[in-house]
Amino acid sequence: MTNNSSKRTTIIDIASHLGISHTTVSRALNGSPKVKETTRRKIVEAAHQLGYVPNQNARGLNQGRTYTIGLFFTDLQNGTSGLFLTSIILNIREQLPENYVLSINSINDHDRLSFFDGVVVVSQSVKDEEFINNLVQMKIPVVVLNRKTQIQPVYNYWLDNYSAAREMTTHALQAGHRNVALIRGSLDYASTQERSQGYFAAIQEWDAAHPTKLFAHPPIEGEYTAKGGCRAMEELLARPNFPDYVFIENDDMAIGALHAINAHPNLKHPVSVSGFDDMDIATYTSPSLTTVHSPITEMTALGIATLKHLLTNDELDDELDDDIPFKKCFKMPIIYRESLRK
Repeated sequence: MTNNSSKRTTIIDIASHLGISHTTVSRALNGSPKVKETTRRKIVEAAHQLGYVPNQNARGLNQGRTYTIGLFFTDLQNGTSGLFLTSIILNIREQLPENYVLSINSINDHDRLSFFDGVVVVSQSVKDEEFINNLVQMKIPVVVLNRKTQIQPVYNYWLDNYSAAREMTTHALQAGHRNVALIRGSLDYASTQERSQGYFAAIQEWDAAHPTKLFAHPPIEGEYTAKGGCRAMEELLARPNFPDYVFIENDDMAIGALHAINAHPNLKHPVSVSGFDDMDIATYTSPSLTTVHSPITEMTALGIATLKHLLTNDELDDELDDDIPFKKCFKMPIIYRESLRK
């Protein structure tokens, strides 16, 4: 029997009619191999009986599709690590839906947002909120990676920078370091703020729990570049009481810092350092770099899988899939190598 009601039939109605989940209905109507053929036939028959019509306006399929995904970074020129940038781009390119191409952009260059079928935002600053909100208002499928956003509703996956920085610093203190310093990145980036907060939290907790004197140098900016890390470390080494441990907020700066240390072979005491992100080159530095692993592959894979559903799902406001979370914070394990005394 055909549903003649003026109310548009949705996949929720089909699911309720059959007593199954709307995720299964959505999968069946979009040709997912996860649905058995017998189940698919029942769903298609019910959709016909209830007068279901796919909402092409909501998802923009079959008409005006450009097969282009926009990948937007906060800034391609300043403050973004070259190693991080390359890793994100390569991972997303490998995971793109079939027939799609990737367009790489800065957030400050977004005159033609309507050109993109979907957008991935690798957000580094709270200043990106206006841009993300603009995408939501334009009803462009969007997934935000790297930073927790306050914009709703947005599928959002980010990294637990704070906990990792706190754990790394605590380990260095447990290993006996008592003269410590921080080389930090761009001050308006969320990653900088979270990693710095984790570092200072560990120091404060140690001070409160142990009578042993701990000296912490004022932080130095390294601008997330190898050059900046080298300059910052040279400044620290020029001090009479230079540190025995330096927490460095990304691997680019840590590589520059190691270069500065290696250029001073006759230091009165060794200097331990740790990085952040675990880029491939961290294994090959001298000494090899102890660092925090950023699960970029896992985060981008989830982001692209989510965007793929957003591009093919009839009901964009519905929960996409039982296996796809709306929000997720990725833990960041420490990779212990030679640059930090155990």
